[in-house]
Amino acid sequence: MKPYLGSISSIEHSVTGEKLSLLAVFARPEDEAFGPSGTLAKYAGEGVRVSLVTAARELETIARRRASDPALAMLEAEHLQREMLCSCRAAGIQRICLDQIPARSAVLQTNVLQERLVRLIREVQPQVLITYAPNGLSNDPNQMVVNQLAQRAFQLAGDVNAYPQHARDGLYAYAPQKLYYAVLPQSIIKHWKLEGLNGVPDDQVTTVLDVSPYSEMKLKAVYCQRHHSQDFARWLQDNGGMEWNEEHFILAASHLARRPRKERDLFAGLR
Repeated sequence: MKPYLGSISSIEHSVTGEKLSLLAVFARPEDEAFGPSGTLAKYAGEGVRVSLVTAARELETIARRRASDPALAMLEAEHLQREMLCSCRAAGIQRICLDQIPARSAVLQTNVLQERLVRLIREVQPQVLITYAPNGLSNDPNQMVVNQLAQRAFQLAGDVNAYPQHARDGLYAYAPQKLYYAVLPQSIIKHWKLEGLNGVPDDQVTTVLDVSPYSEMKLKAVYCQRHHSQDFARWLQDNGGMEWNEEHFILAASHLARRPRKERDLFAGLR
């Protein structure tokens, strides 16, 4: 089945007439490829406005190499930027890939990141935010920091007292409706022998999406991350191939009056 790629004229709308919009917030470019890229492609294909923001490059590696060779560090940063753009194209994301975080920071400059993320939410106006769970996929410190930023931004974006300077640019308080964590159920961790990755109990998963039509796009996104492709290809071969028929989420926060126990759509209750 060949997925349908939406266009500007086919943008989905909510029950209140708003254009449906989704913002995915991750730490690194490959987080989208190895995470819910099928979901992002699915919604982009349905005409939802999909945006992706990564809040960090390989900061420790860049900082370490810069100390010994600034030119090498610059090349590394440019290489990672190309990978991020390639991943977005392969996954069918039609909106933006945004990474404005200065590479000189090895600690993510939390305050700057927080303000920029709130600003982006007010600009893009997504009903749905996606990020990783509090411990990330593997207790990665950058993923954990970005989770905290996304949680905080979900609340701050709708607060009229937060960052009032945004009004000078015509950006005002806007509250996203739902915050999701992209997760791996423990059953999948066990089945694919994914040692070292964090799984959640299957009964904690609130939302399961069928992304089988987008499996090829997901593979392209993964292989586009060239600095991981060899290990990943070997893992695929060892496991006799892998299919991404479903992606899993936990509804972490919602401003909707009704909160169903199980969903098949991140926009459930919004359209």
